[in-house]
Amino acid sequence: MKSSKFLFSFVGFFSRLIPLPVKRAIYRSPRLAGWVRESLNRAAPSGLTTVEIAGGSLAGMRMALDLHKEKAYWLGTYEVELQSAILELVKPGMVAYDVGANIGYITLMLGRAVGETGKVYAFEALPDNFKRLTHNLSLNNFENRVTLVNNAVIDSERQVDFWLGPSGAMGKADGSAGRQDLPYTRSIAVQGISLDGFVYDQHHSPPDVVKMDIEGGEVLALPGMQRMLEEVKPILLLELHGPEAGRVAWQILNQTGYRICRMAPGYPGIDSLQALDWKAYCIGLKQ
Repeated sequence: MKSSKFLFSFVGFFSRLIPLPVKRAIYRSPRLAGWVRESLNRAAPSGLTTVEIAGGSLAGMRMALDLHKEKAYWLGTYEVELQSAILELVKPGMVAYDVGANIGYITLMLGRAVGETGKVYAFEALPDNFKRLTHNLSLNNFENRVTLVNNAVIDSERQVDFWLGPSGAMGKADGSAGRQDLPYTRSIAVQGISLDGFVYDQHHSPPDVVKMDIEGGEVLALPGMQRMLEEVKPILLLELHGPEAGRVAWQILNQTGYRICRMAPGYPGIDSLQALDWKAYCIGLKQ
């Protein structure tokens, strides 16, 4: 037990000190990354454990994590390009929408970035994720700066079947594209909303920035926010899944006056639809 605690303390301390390029190098080495994972799995407690995030943009905050499966959250190595974009583009006082909030890692990051004068709306449809999201916000006393929305973001306000993935922590609304390789064998009925309806009919504050990661549901969500894209022009932080999602995003963002960039240092522009990868991390900026 003492050796396990020492290992976790050491790895947490090490993660706070080493720069991100070194972390990436470790994870690109199959042998070294495998050794780290195996060692941590032997030391990690089973089930959910409340821990202090060791590295990355969320360092020092607390989350309830399964350290056998969610080490990237704890170490701060989860979607580092997205973390960098949030640090650079999201400022105090902004309104941020987290579409596909999952258990709250990016929600907390957005909440920290917008500060006490800003506001985050976190959209998450899956009941188990929503429960953990709520708990992780409470661990950091972020209830006042984050509003939770237990709906699927789609193209209109209606009930929709939401298909559950094999882990139960992943799912997508019926009609989504991408991730056809996963066995979605069960669905639940959830209430769907559009972001245009959320802003213009329900009269919520329009966003300065929208982060979206909804497993191919972009083909539904983007058409349902087209008026907002035309009139408000929020910064978009997008994870696109598959060629259909890429096509829809390319068409709508070009029609609404956006330039599409890679989520990489300097945000290089993407010149054509064909240049989008199957899984593309993109930033949408107004022209």
